[in-house]
Amino acid sequence: MPFFKAEKKAVNDLWYPRTVTVGRPLEMEDVCKRIAEMSTVSEPDSKAVLSALGKVLGDLMNTGRTVHLEGLGHFYYSCLSGGQGKATKEEVDSDCIVGTRVQFLPERRVRKDGVVTRNLVDDNVFWVNVEDMGANPDKVESSDDEVESGNEGSFG
Repeated sequence: MPFFKAEKKAVNDLWYPRTVTVGRPLEMEDVCKRIAEMSTVSEPDSKAVLSALGKVLGDLMNTGRTVHLEGLGHFYYSCLSGGQGKATKEEVDSDCIVGTRVQFLPERRVRKDGVVTRNLVDDNVFWVNVEDMGANPDKVESSDDEVESGNEGSFG
């Protein structure tokens, strides 16, 4: 179950739900264990494939292509211009690009009722307010916050 907390926006003085994460980030070891439990692939084999995946995706996207992983989604590059627009089309060149980001678009599916959903979103998502769990929402990491190594969001 995913968690949220209420957050007041200064721009309009209204309250909105904001996603929060709890506990430590799940690591590759956790993912490999789950894959091994669900398949005939061992944990070390899972780790070998997942370790190679980042390099392979980067190499493939560097050819200017989008990479589609069936059941997961699409990965592609986007470029950042740093807000430095040009007056004419002719002035735009590769020097205008100040950064590269990897974008991910989860696979989508159409349910029997015609509703389009994303594969990574379970049909039965049940959101819980962290305050209802006895957590201090000021000590829980918001999903928009930068996650640094060793920085653990928790119910503490």
